[in-house]
Amino acid sequence: MDNIFDKHINKTQKKLKKYTSMILKSKYDATITNELIQTYIDARYYNYKVDDHIRVFHRRIFEALKNKAEELMIKKPEDKEVIENTLTLFQYYFYFDYVRKSGDIEKVVSQIEEKRRTKFGLRISENDHFLSEFMELVDEDMNEVIDEIQKYNTKDFDLVVKRVDPKFDCYYTKLKYNFKMPEIFNKEIVELTFNEGLIAEDKLFVSFPLVTIEALKDVLDGNFSKMYLVELSYDIFKKRQKMDNIFECISNQAAQDKISFLCTFDQFNYYRKDIFKLMRKGFGFTLKTDKNMPKLTADDIKILEIFDYILADAEDVNKKKYSKHNTILL
Repeated sequence: MDNIFDKHINKTQKKLKKYTSMILKSKYDATITNELIQTYIDARYYNYKVDDHIRVFHRRIFEALKNKAEELMIKKPEDKEVIENTLTLFQYYFYFDYVRKSGDIEKVVSQIEEKRRTKFGLRISENDHFLSEFMELVDEDMNEVIDEIQKYNTKDFDLVVKRVDPKFDCYYTKLKYNFKMPEIFNKEIVELTFNEGLIAEDKLFVSFPLVTIEALKDVLDGNFSKMYLVELSYDIFKKRQKMDNIFECISNQAAQDKISFLCTFDQFNYYRKDIFKLMRKGFGFTLKTDKNMPKLTADDIKILEIFDYILADAEDVNKKKYSKHNTILL
């Protein structure tokens, strides 16, 4: 399966490099550009090395970029002008990468053209046909992002998202089928079939991309806190190749930070080695308890720190012991 986040981020990196080269022409420096683009990607898609006290998303990203630019100027004082010019461009890229969504793109591109003529000191020959060519490129790239997100929509399935508890920014997700079944089939039997065995495994090929797209849309909006709780068919652990193929879709830190797989205490004990292996790769899990939970020892309770959340049944005998965890009482 496609790794949705990696694919989107790789394309973004290539676009920003292409834009910078096209804008700066003879003033373009690949090393400086790559350093600033990596800082941008880290801040924009991973919320990495940012000042969380800055609440406005684009300002938070630009502050990280300014810090990187200052580092580069200390290392390469002779390249101060090139660094400053390259840094300036990211204020325009915010509009092309949906960080800022209220701008007139044609006006933004016109501002870039003016900067090329008045500030960057480019030769007259380097300004030929820039406005029309660059506008066409940006328009095509922005539409491609929308098309990539929408292509995962299907009339046969919907992803139902429901908040677990008002106090926590985490949400149940459930794949809902929209196609009609013949009336001869009992509805309960259909639901049971849809959620067990081979069908339950195969529907992961639909639910994983849909959840990942929701996570990507959140990140595009600067929302890094929202967590999606995803049902997992644990029979997939017995089919290594199929399992690796499905998990490839979300093998990216930005996606992993927003997705947590539900498991029961019995599933955790039975598949403990597999779950630990996935956790070491960056995947998260949420424990959902029930009224039949055994009384846990102090060591058992300590192990539960590995989970993103504990969804504790109201009749769980251990529920008062979960106070040090992210616990939601059901």
